[in-house]
Amino acid sequence: MEVQNIQYEQCEFCNRKFFEGKLKMHLKLCSKEKPMIFVAKGKEEPKKKRSKSMAKPKSQGPKKTNRENSSLDRSYITTAECHVCGRKFNPRNLESHLELCQKNQKELMYKKMLIEKQLKQKKITTYHCKQCSYEMEQDHNFCGRCGFKRK
Repeated sequence: MEVQNIQYEQCEFCNRKFFEGKLKMHLKLCSKEKPMIFVAKGKEEPKKKRSKSMAKPKSQGPKKTNRENSSLDRSYITTAECHVCGRKFNPRNLESHLELCQKNQKELMYKKMLIEKQLKQKKITTYHCKQCSYEMEQDHNFCGRCGFKRK
């Protein structure tokens, strides 16, 4: 096994070491004003004291708003109701909703119609397996429990 002599380059701002050629990429983000210094997990970074001019002002407590006493009058807002689903919308949005709602309604009605038609045609009757007396539908040839073939 041959060990290669790896050359490193060191950043002048944060003193981190990089493989040859990688320092260029690092220097795009690291500068004298903002060196990229990372603290390992578990180690605490010394806290910097804020000057009085940069200190946050003390909060006066949470602001309380009472919706019951709010002065907003919503009586001027007009809404239009969808005649298909009954939901209320802004009048300018109602047209686009109606297109989707009517399409969905037609699909639901078609599915219901197909299911009713299938139920009328099939008139599903059940049979019991001769071995395990498991109840199965007329069109099943094998028992779902024991696998016995119906004759």
